[in-house]
Amino acid sequence: MVNVKCKNGFLIEHKLLFGFETPDLKYINLALEPGSDMRYEKLDYALVDYPGEYDIQDIGIECFLGANNKLNYIIQLDTKKIGIIQSADVLDLDEVGAVNFRLYQDDKIANKIDQLELE
Repeated sequence: MVNVKCKNGFLIEHKLLFGFETPDLKYINLALEPGSDMRYEKLDYALVDYPGEYDIQDIGIECFLGANNKLNYIIQLDTKKIGIIQSADVLDLDEVGAVNFRLYQDDKIANKIDQLELE
């Protein structure tokens, strides 16, 4: 799995950009927090910034709202299922437990994963 920290977020599998400062036309942009409830303009780039299920460029994306208004993602690629976890509370969801790879930065999330694996 390719996960590269770049100047403008994390590039995942050369297809998804997570935690961007500026959206990039070349990638599917995954926001850290929810955007507005309604968007009236058409964007020039692919953006996921609201909870729901998406199919963009043959990539399945499930987006969940977690604690502290943080977005969490399950990404289904050809042979990989990747979880991007920002909130430990979503680890209790069945969908999140079935991922092959987890990306997270918070020690609380690592501790919760360890706790769930022990149970």
